[in-house]
Amino acid sequence: MNHAAQWVPLSQEHHGGLMWQRFTAYHFAQTTTQVALADAELRHVAANVPIALTETAEGWQAVALLGLEDGQNLLVDDQGRWRAAYVPAALRGHPFGLHSNYPGRLCIDQHSPYVVERLDAEPFFNQHGELARFPAQVLAFLQQREQGCQRLSKRINALAKAALLTPWQPHGYQGSTPLYQIDERAWQALSAKQVGLFWQLGAVPLVYALLQSQQQLGRLQLYQQRKATAEPSVPPSDPLAQWQEALSSEAEYDWPSAT
Repeated sequence: MNHAAQWVPLSQEHHGGLMWQRFTAYHFAQTTTQVALADAELRHVAANVPIALTETAEGWQAVALLGLEDGQNLLVDDQGRWRAAYVPAALRGHPFGLHSNYPGRLCIDQHSPYVVERLDAEPFFNQHGELARFPAQVLAFLQQREQGCQRLSKRINALAKAALLTPWQPHGYQGSTPLYQIDERAWQALSAKQVGLFWQLGAVPLVYALLQSQQQLGRLQLYQQRKATAEPSVPPSDPLAQWQEALSSEAEYDWPSAT
């Protein structure tokens, strides 16, 4: 049930005859090793999985480290159940997403099994050819999340310019993407005035989340050792309820109600 996502912009012309279903399992994320984070979810992620920094062509990003090898997600078991108490926001919108090639457009993963032709599923568009209510709300949510990612990128860039980042090679990590962490020794050597400047930039919560999250590396290593026998908790049967519950303390996202 694994598949590589193929994001395309949603349009009435190409998708007007299709419907979508709310996902019931996380098989679609089984090969997702890292997922970019927004600022509002840092403390939730730090309590569940390691957070690393990566540099891309678009700039710096903070990512949840979900596996120790390329194409591996240790947080999803063979039945598609999520093993941690928090699911990164980017994964909760499936089969919807954003793509840098289509700014401002709601995209869908056209390879997703939750994009269907069944009449008992939910429509992408209303009778006027506009986005249906829930897809429109998801677009707003994803756009707010993207803004949170951009804010983090600016803060990480400030830390990088101050020579406060260092390459990070977690024990057991064999992925091809270079990872970075806070240089804890350099951070502790900052003066109170310098730390105050980073408070003004909003970067200090990021630093604390990065350092705290390193304690979760043992969880990935344990899942790596016991992935065939680990007993994850079963997620709620209603994915929408899970999305709303997980976002309830992320006020910046203003996640829409189900009614």
